[in-house]
Amino acid sequence: MNDDRTAQPDARPSDQPTVKMRDPADMAEMLPYLLGFHPDDSIVALGLQGPDLHQGGTVRLDIPDEPDWGRVAAETARLLVRLSEQRDTRPAAVVLYLCRDPGPGQTGRAVADRLRPLAERLAAEFRARRLDVRESLCVSDGHWWSYACDRPECCDPAGTPVRSAGDAGPVAAAATYAGLAVRGSRKEISATMEVVGPPVAEAQREAFERVLAGLARRLTRPDAAERILERTGALLDDAMERFRAGADQLADEHAARLVLGLQDKRARDRAAEFAEPGDLAVAQRLWRFLARRCVHPFDDHAAAPLTLLAWTAWLADDTPTTRVALARALDADPDYTLARLLYDSLNGGLDPRRLLETVREERARRLAADGGAGVRVRPRSARRQGRAGGGRPAAGAR
Repeated sequence: MNDDRTAQPDARPSDQPTVKMRDPADMAEMLPYLLGFHPDDSIVALGLQGPDLHQGGTVRLDIPDEPDWGRVAAETARLLVRLSEQRDTRPAAVVLYLCRDPGPGQTGRAVADRLRPLAERLAAEFRARRLDVRESLCVSDGHWWSYACDRPECCDPAGTPVRSAGDAGPVAAAATYAGLAVRGSRKEISATMEVVGPPVAEAQREAFERVLAGLARRLTRPDAAERILERTGALLDDAMERFRAGADQLADEHAARLVLGLQDKRARDRAAEFAEPGDLAVAQRLWRFLARRCVHPFDDHAAAPLTLLAWTAWLADDTPTTRVALARALDADPDYTLARLLYDSLNGGLDPRRLLETVREERARRLAADGGAGVRVRPRSARRQGRAGGGRPAAGAR
C-alpha cells in the first residue's frame, strides 16, 4: 500500500504568503496544491495545527478494497498523529478527502455514496483520538460532496463543481502566488516510472540472465567484489556521459549490469553523487530509464534506481515526483533503508541540501580511499530456488 506523507514546519516566515481556506469549495480547490498533484484513488488527511488551524502534516494513502477499510482508516489516523507529533505537536483538527473518479457507467454521486462508509470510519478514528473533523469531502468527476454537512438541503445532490483552472478562485490564485504548483495527477507521474512491456521486456529479461551468468563466473575469482564495484562505477560514468550527450536509453546488457550493480549500497551511494545542479536533469532521466527496465522477476531491483530518482527530484524541488518515486521504491522493497531514510527526512522538513553536503564529503573520502565492496549475486539455479521459496533474485546489500 502506498502512502505519501508531508510535514509542514510550524514556524512560518512573516513574509510567506498565507492561503486561507474558508469553506468546502476552497478546500476542494486547494487539495492538488497541498500535494503538488491531483490525487487518484486516494485518502488524504490534512492536519490543522494551533489556534489558527494552519496546515500541519498531510497523509495520503491508497483507497483499499472494502474489507480493509477499517484497518486503513485506523492506520490513516495513526500516521497523521505520529507524523504531527514527530515534527511539532498533535493536530487540533483534521480535514478529510476521498478522491476517486467514476468507473464506466458510474457517476460521481455514486462514487460519493459508495465511499460514505469509509468516510464515516475515518471520521470515527480521528474522533476517537480526540481530533475535531472540520470537513470530510468526496472529490470525484470534477465535483465535491460534503460528508460532514448536517443540512443536506443546502447541498446539490449532483455535487458542486470544483473550480477549474480557467475559473480559479482566490484560493488557487493565492496558492500560485505562494509558489505552489500542480504537476498533473499522481497516476500521470507514476506512469513515467512504469516497467516496459513486450517485446522490450523479454529482451531485457534475457540480458539480465546473460549478465547474471557472467557475474556468477566472475565471483569465483580473487577480488571479484571490488572489481565488480569498479566496473559498475565505470558503467555509471559512461551512462551519464551518454545521457548528457542526449541519449535516452542504453543497450540491454548495459542496463542490466547497472541495475544489478546498484544492488550494492556502495555502488548506489556512488550513483547518488550525481547530485550537483548540472547533473540533476540528466541523472533523473537515467534513473527513470533504469527503473523501467526492472522487468519481472527483477521487480524488487527497481528500489535502487527509484530511490535515486527520488533523491535527484527532491534536490530539484520536484516534491511530487519525489513522493511518487519513494512510494514505488517501497512497494518494490518495503525494507529498502535509503528510501525509508529519505521518506523520514522529507517528512521531517529537512532541507535536502544538508544531505547533499554529506554526499559530497563521502565522495571526497571515496576518491581518496578508492575502495569498496561489490555486488552479491547467486547462480541462476540458486536464484530460481530462492524465488520459489520466497527469496529475492540477485539481492545485494541494502
